[in-house]
Amino acid sequence: MYWNRRQQRVGIVLLATVLLGGCATTDCDPRNPSFIDGVYGELSGCYKKRIQIMEAALAMLKEQQQKFAVLQKKLKDKNEDLQTQIDALSNDTSLTAAEIASKQAQIESDLQKADDLAKDVDKVQVKTTQLMQQKTKTIEQAEKFKKQAEKLKKEVDDL
Repeated sequence: MYWNRRQQRVGIVLLATVLLGGCATTDCDPRNPSFIDGVYGELSGCYKKRIQIMEAALAMLKEQQQKFAVLQKKLKDKNEDLQTQIDALSNDTSLTAAEIASKQAQIESDLQKADDLAKDVDKVQVKTTQLMQQKTKTIEQAEKFKKQAEKLKKEVDDL
């Protein structure tokens, strides 16, 4: 099955969302039916952090998608303009084959630029996913260290 660039981008965004959702689970998972975990998640702000991380990732991906949609439209419009020019010039009997080849090369160059930009989008989305995973792991480690510090403080206070 052949997927166009738009379908690939949508698929990548959905995949990134699923991966980020899977990697963002911590000890304070809101799907956990435990009352104590629910209270801890609410009081510690863990639930809010998870939501903020997901909203930030989604906002960034939407912004990138909008930017590339605008760029894609500009390139498509330019491509259509160039194709219209080629068609008009092709009808002119004085137009040489070299001029047609030049216009076609320009179109191919623009299409290659669009493909390169799409590849860059894919790389940015992969890097964004990696950074979000790293951020989530860092938050999880900070929470773990916080728990350990509280436990040690309690032990010291008990002494």
